[in-house]
Amino acid sequence: MSIEMRRIEESKRQMRRRLAALPFAEKLRILEELRERNRTLRANPLRRREGISHPPFKGNPHEPPSHAKA
Repeated sequence: MSIEMRRIEESKRQMRRRLAALPFAEKLRILEELRERNRTLRANPLRRREGISHPPFKGNPHEPPSHAKA
């Protein structure tokens, strides 16, 4: 594993420990902030692509699409 990946993993562990140590009320406050940010992002008109529809994906996600096969 690269040094960079080890740094990332250690940083994640530290963040998880820090969050786990927070009081429950603080965790709820953070959750509400995340929900509000999600609502704000979802309401952004730039995220909407009216008139553009994408059919559901059909096929094996582990294989290239048929038009990309050689």
